[in-house]
This record gives sequence, C-alpha cells and structure tokens, in this order.
Amino acid sequence: MVTHSTNAEDAAVETGSGVFIIRQAGPADAEGWLELVRSNLGDAYPAPEVYDPAWIAAQLDPLSGEQTWVAEADGKILSSVSFLRPSDANNNPVANLGRNLNREEAYSTGAAEALVCEVAQQTQSQNQMAVVRIPATDSRQQLIYEKMGFVCVGYQPCKHILRSRQGILFYVRPAAPVLGTRIPLSESLPQISELATRVLANLNVPAPFSVRDGSTGYPLQSGLDVQPASTEDFDLWRAQAQLSNPPSEVSSGFNRNLGLLRVEDRATQVQCFLGQLNSQVICGISYVVDPHDKCVRVLDCFATNDYSMGHLLNHLSRVAANNLGAAYVEIDVLMTAPRLLKTADQLGFVPVAYFPAFFHQNDHHHDVVKMVKLNLVYNLESRGMTSGAAAIIKIIDQNLQDQKVGIAVINLLRSLSIFNGLGDGELRKVARLFKQKLYQPGEPVFKKGDPSEEAYIVMRGHVDICLQESPRPIASVTNGHLFGEMALLDGSARTVRAISRQPTIMLVIERSAFVALTQREPHLGLVVVRNLAEEISAKLRRSNSAHAGVR
Repeated sequence: MVTHSTNAEDAAVETGSGVFIIRQAGPADAEGWLELVRSNLGDAYPAPEVYDPAWIAAQLDPLSGEQTWVAEADGKILSSVSFLRPSDANNNPVANLGRNLNREEAYSTGAAEALVCEVAQQTQSQNQMAVVRIPATDSRQQLIYEKMGFVCVGYQPCKHILRSRQGILFYVRPAAPVLGTRIPLSESLPQISELATRVLANLNVPAPFSVRDGSTGYPLQSGLDVQPASTEDFDLWRAQAQLSNPPSEVSSGFNRNLGLLRVEDRATQVQCFLGQLNSQVICGISYVVDPHDKCVRVLDCFATNDYSMGHLLNHLSRVAANNLGAAYVEIDVLMTAPRLLKTADQLGFVPVAYFPAFFHQNDHHHDVVKMVKLNLVYNLESRGMTSGAAAIIKIIDQNLQDQKVGIAVINLLRSLSIFNGLGDGELRKVARLFKQKLYQPGEPVFKKGDPSEEAYIVMRGHVDICLQESPRPIASVTNGHLFGEMALLDGSARTVRAISRQPTIMLVIERSAFVALTQREPHLGLVVVRNLAEEISAKLRRSNSAHAGVR
C-alpha cells in the first residue's frame, strides 16, 4: 500500500518498504542525478555531456523549459522522469516523457511506481496524452506503466544505442477529452490496419474503418533537381508554400534532441533538401542526423504539387543509407496523408507505432503513424516483455519480415532494368516471390511451345537459348541476367527453348504470383510493364536497323 502526504512542494510517500519523497528536481540535484545515470547506464553512454554536472544542472533547472521529477530516499535519488520540451511551439496535446531511470531499489520500495503515478496524475490534470519510451527488455517498467493506465502502441527495433542497439516500446496514456475530438477514420491501408486496430481497441476507441488499398503513392522518380539547402531557405520556401494551404502530411514539433536521454547537441544542425523543377522550388524536406543512435529523423516537409514528395523522400532515404551510414530513417506521418504513407511503404518503410490524436490542427486531432526504414538486420527481443507489449511486437515483427529477404537478392533485382523505378519496399515484395532452383547440365528450362508461366534470373551458371530446329544457341544468359520475362506480360507459347549448359542456380518467379502482386500494388505493375515495353521497343528498333542495313 502507498500513502501520500503532500505540502506545496513535495509528496512524502510511505510504503511497506520505506518512506521517500517525490518532488521536482533542481540544479542542486546534479550530482545525485549523475549517480542515477551511472547506476543505469554505466560510463559508456555515447553523449559525454550526461556525465558533466554543469550540463545536468542546466537540464534540471526549471527555467530550461523541462521538468524533471524524482523519487528520493535518505538524500539519494532512486527514480527520475522528465517532461521533455517540444522543439517548436505547438498545440499537440502530448506530454513527451523521457529520461525514465530507476535504481534497483526503486522497484522493490515502490518508488518507481509512485513516481509514475505522480507523473500520470499531472498529465491527467492537464488533459494531455502522455507518451514514454521503455526498453523492450525491461518488463518491470512495462508493468508499472501499464498499471498506471499506459498502453503499448508500438515497437521500434534497434532504436537506441546503449552498450548495444536495443528495441524500444512506445507507451501512451490516453486523455478522454483529446480522443473525443479525434478525426475518425473511414479507411486504413492494409499495412497499417492491424496495428491501428489493436492499439485503438486497447485504448477503448472504436475503429469502424474499412481496409482498402486503393491509394497510389507519389512517383519515386521524376525530373526533380534535389540540392542541399539552409534551414533559412527551407523555412522561407515552406512559408511561401503554406500560402496555398496544402494539407499537412508530417507530424512535427516534438522533441528533436538526440539518443535515449534526448540530449541537445548544438553541433548537430537541422539539414534540408529543396527540390526544383524548371528552376522553381516546389518541395522541401528537413531532417536531423542523430550521431548517438546513428539514424536520420525526418522533421518536416512541404510540396506545392501532388507528385514530388516521393522523389524527395526516396532521395533522402538513399543519402541516409549510402552517404550517412544511417542504421534507420524514421518519419511520423499523419493517417490523413494516405499517399505519403503508401510512398513510404513503397520505399521500404514499416509502421512501428500508432499514436491516436497526437497531431492538432484546425480544432481536431489526427492520428500519427511512425514509419521506419531499417538499413540493418535486427534480432527480435524474445524476453522481458509483458503480454500486452508482446502482442504489439508480434504485429510489427510480421510487418518487418520483408527485411529478412536476402540482401543479395534485393541488390540483384535492383541491378535489372526491368525493375528500374521501384523502391526498396517494392523490390522486397517482388523478391519474396522468387524461388531458388537448381538445373543440371543439359536439363531443359523450357521448350518451344510451352506456355510462358515463369521468368528466370541466373544467379550462378549458364543457360543457352536455342531455336528448336538448331542446336546452336542464338543467345546465352549468365550470372545476374534475366530471361523469359515476357511471361510477366502474358502466358503465350514460348518461341525458343532454354537449356542449362552447366550446373545452374536460378531464381524463378511464377507469372500468377506476379500478377496477384500487381493487383495489390498497381504502381509496381505499372513500372515493370513500362520497363518491359521500353525494352521491347529498343529490341524492335535494333532489329529494324539491322534489317535495314542488310537491305
């Protein structure tokens, strides 16, 4: 049993295991908070500032714009939680909690639970939603927050670096007045619907939407000229774009600091890209590179047309992976922005968290989806989570299964002209359709007159293409090349035969499976058919030119 005795400043809490004080921390607590950090994180946290008493004192100062609350016993800080300051002034009804640290005895004495109870009461009195990040392997924190009315709404693998990369669970405590002004959704994309349905059900919010995949993403390639830009130029062009009142697509304004402890690093500046078409700026995107977690976080974006944002997000994704070495890219997208959600899906982003009513605009609250593109292979945390958290993790892990498709296969598909213009997410969906098959020397792959039911990629080996009446090959196919691709267009009879000359390993895709995929992903089908048409056209031109030369 926990009892409270409060004065104007502090709350004295008595449990069966002892008495402690819950209060707001101040600069004088710097040394005590430093001891708490060391007891949790050791001396290897990637931001050296967290071990500097002067820096800590500045963070604990209420004038900093952040509040830190602690549970203290006999002059020792047992537990700590901070209300993090938003980066921009906004009306989002969310208290962003962080720096939740606990000594071992904070659990046994009830100090950790009492502190979370106090913080929850404060957010409730302000009619605010509350969000907190908890390590996926820390079941004791999960149980405490669940007991105080928090619900698990997401799981992001590999999010923070401590001694190694670790996954993080997102927990939300609802606020009825906020959820009451939430814009109800009539539709949801398939890749988001299961997570959204589970989260809303756990929050006792009805989810009467239907699941429909009729959305088309923005084109991933265009004639856009993308160049780095200053934040001043980005803000200027964004302000000009706002004059036409475009719909918001990205949730911005939350805390932009770095790492698990959300440390402000003045050397880490917001970076931007602007996209130009015919020398006119028509879109832009801003982001921050987090050196602590080795990631890229999208902050904001704008566009004055309805097709450039896909190219811009595609560009940033490639820069993040190829130039910045980012382990992942994350972006918070409004559920009322289905084209950007679909574009992110095409690029390989996966929904990892669902935040109901987190974005405020025009007297209404919009749901937000955190989308993440992993550039590394993750290992699922298999221990230390509650049943509620495990259910959310299972959904997100299923969404991440595409990540387990071999990188070699993805790279091979990317090198083939037939797949030019597809995003990484689309390439993964295609890659999952291929099956590996071994052909022995002299074994026919297909005969002349056979129906065109499969297309093939040679991974290792050699295949001869022959006319039926001649044993001499008219063409040969070797490592990394595609043949039989007309099967993806129709099932007409083969006009040649294909024979394996040596032991050959091939990737085989069935026409029926590809057609089913294109029905679910029309953009993918359009791109592949366009590329096939261009290849056929080029072959016809070469044939005509050769024929004209013979004449």
